[in-house]
Formats: sequence, structure tokens, C-alpha cells
Amino acid sequence: MKKRIIMEAVGAILIFIVGYFIGDATAINRVNKTINTKVSSQTSQKSTSQDNTEPKEEQKQKMYKLGEEGTSGNWSIKVLEAQEASTIQSGDGSDNKTTQQKFIIIKLQMTNISQAAVQYSDDEFALVNTKDKKQYEINGDDSLTANQVETIYRKNSNFFLGIDSLNPSTPKQTYLVFEVPKNFDLQNAVLVHMSNSKATGFHLK
Repeated sequence: MKKRIIMEAVGAILIFIVGYFIGDATAINRVNKTINTKVSSQTSQKSTSQDNTEPKEEQKQKMYKLGEEGTSGNWSIKVLEAQEASTIQSGDGSDNKTTQQKFIIIKLQMTNISQAAVQYSDDEFALVNTKDKKQYEINGDDSLTANQVETIYRKNSNFFLGIDSLNPSTPKQTYLVFEVPKNFDLQNAVLVHMSNSKATGFHLK
């Protein structure tokens, strides 16, 4: 069910993303028209002002540039970098992860903006190819291997594992790893975070 919600929300955000990348004013206008229609409908039904309704609709389609910090649910998220690789090095070299396709390794800074310690779930994130609209799930084992190099072997306290809960207002870094086809292009990639059926996108280039 959650995966279906992600697909539906990602479908909406992709219209905006494509317009962003290729300057498709028509696509952007379609999104704006949809937002305005929903706002007008809700305004007439609830007798509320457009100013109170429109930000809630626009919030479903927030997009952030590489290095720009954005909020989604309990988190403030910033993509620090994204790299391609065919191997994920383990700390001692005994458990390296390899693929005949390609790994996308995304380095994030995440800050818990809620009032209590929280833990993120892998299924909150998806990597989306805006060209063919395919989406990819996090590879949990490979992400764990990449993060353990920092947390265990390098004793880097700036990093945290996906299995860890993060206290409020304490920025930490983590790696998300996705396995994708060899022809996957980072120029067409957007990291999507889902919270309460709302999708927030982060460009990787």
C-alpha cells in the first residue's frame, strides 16, 4: 500500500521535475493548473481563503537543488554529494559489495527536527529516473556496509546508521546506496523522500 502511495506521489512530482530539467513551461503550467483547480474547489467547499490552502498543495511538490537543505516530515535533509561506483568497500575488505550494473551512493546530511529521537525507514526514500519514470529502492545491506566504514572502522561520530535513532537538532551524515542499470544517468536522477503521502525531491546534479 505504501509503495502504491509512493508511486502516485512520485507520478505527480515527476511532472514538475521534467519541466524543471528541460524548461517545459507546458508541464509546469499543468501542475499549476491542477493546484489552482484543487485550491478553488476546496475554497468553495470550506469557505476558506486561497492563501491558507495553496501552500498545502504546493508542499506536495517541493524540489531542492544539490546542496540545498529541505524539510520533509521529521527531517531536514541535504544531499551533499552523489557518486557512481561498481564496488562498495567494506571496512576491512572482507565484505566488499559488487555489482555488474551500477551503484549510486548518495551522501546525506539529516537533522531530526521533531521533539523526540526518531529513526528513518528505507522505504521513505526512492531514487527516481525522471526520463523513464522508473523508481529504485534503497539497498539496505550495501548502505549498511558503506556507513559502517565511517561509524565502526573510522570512528566517525558525524555519521549514523539507518538502524540508529537520531536525537533532535543534531545533524548527522549517512549514505544511501541504490543499485541501478549501467545506463542510469545522474543528470536525470532525483532522490524522493515520502512523508504523510507528500513527496519531496532532491536533485543529485
